[in-house]
Amino acid sequence: MPKVTIDKETFKALASDTRLEILKALDGRKMNLSELSRKTGLSKTTILEHLNKLVEADLVKKIEREGHKWTYYKLSWKGSSLLHPENTKIVITFCLSFLLLFAGISQLIIYGNGFVFTATIDSSNPTSELAMAPDKAAEEGAGGWNVSEECMMRYAQSLARNKTLLKMAPKNVHISLGEINESTPSFGDDLENSSNRSMAKLSMDIFYQDPFYLYLGLTLIILSVATSIYSFRTLWKRKSLI
Repeated sequence: MPKVTIDKETFKALASDTRLEILKALDGRKMNLSELSRKTGLSKTTILEHLNKLVEADLVKKIEREGHKWTYYKLSWKGSSLLHPENTKIVITFCLSFLLLFAGISQLIIYGNGFVFTATIDSSNPTSELAMAPDKAAEEGAGGWNVSEECMMRYAQSLARNKTLLKMAPKNVHISLGEINESTPSFGDDLENSSNRSMAKLSMDIFYQDPFYLYLGLTLIILSVATSIYSFRTLWKRKSLI
């Protein structure tokens, strides 16, 4: 049974058994003085006196409509929560569902934006993963590259996998290639007459998406939907109290 904390004014208002009886009579419905009098067996004057104290304690709401003869009374949220402490749980569940939804959407945005990093490969020390071989232009000194696209993608995927949070296989890997030429002096000649040798480096801009954020985002959204359904179903059953 959930604990309910009440203030001093509420405690005074609940000190009367008659007021408790009135609160129970209003549980789930709105009633006027005549209806409450018939329900409780008390006079209208007595009912009105107790209702005024319940209204002052914010346990009951007074509903007056212009042009209507009757004044109705219904439980306030505070009064309903005293009889049904689970109301607080409903509010907390609603807040939790919105937080989960916001967190889930933010994770999906991170996944959609993806990540980009740059990898550089030295032609003088090619990696075994690439299985590189210079083409005819390279043999003639043009500095070209002949790299299998499949090998290049496989290598990029392995680099991207190492950067994912849980070392999971990355999604939607894309490569943007570029070549960097760096000059190094020839040590066979003196500095004044030294020639420059061109050393080519392959630059790869690698884009990837980390599936961890996708799975986390979907999980949070599913939890948000589940908690929202629970809250709406509970409210629907007790909609007359709200």
